[in-house]
Amino acid sequence: LDRFARILNLSNDPSPGYNIEQLALQGKKFVELPYIVKGMDVSFSGLLSFIEKEANTQLKYGTCTPADLCFSIQETIFAMLVEITERAMAHCGQDTVLIVGGVGCNKRLQQMMNLMAEQRGGRVCA
Repeated sequence: LDRFARILNLSNDPSPGYNIEQLALQGKKFVELPYIVKGMDVSFSGLLSFIEKEANTQLKYGTCTPADLCFSIQETIFAMLVEITERAMAHCGQDTVLIVGGVGCNKRLQQMMNLMAEQRGGRVCA
């Protein structure tokens, strides 16, 4: 997310991820982005390459806003993370998810993980 924040020239204060989260709350349009999940592996490199090109083009022509791009990248990345976490929980027979680190502070990620965990009879610690 930090690299994406630099593409949009978002501030590092207090953190790029927090600024993306706040801007994403204003997003109204979902821009379809590459969704790359294979088993329990994810690939963000294709997503970032795509968004670097797409962001400049779509912003230039006014087909979306920076908020829309923040909303879209956040939803896409978090959906990928929730999918592989659910798969790992099933594979390991676990019912608890522990979210840590900078991205773990994101309220939308916590919300999405909570929804998945609740549907499985589990819980999230964040």
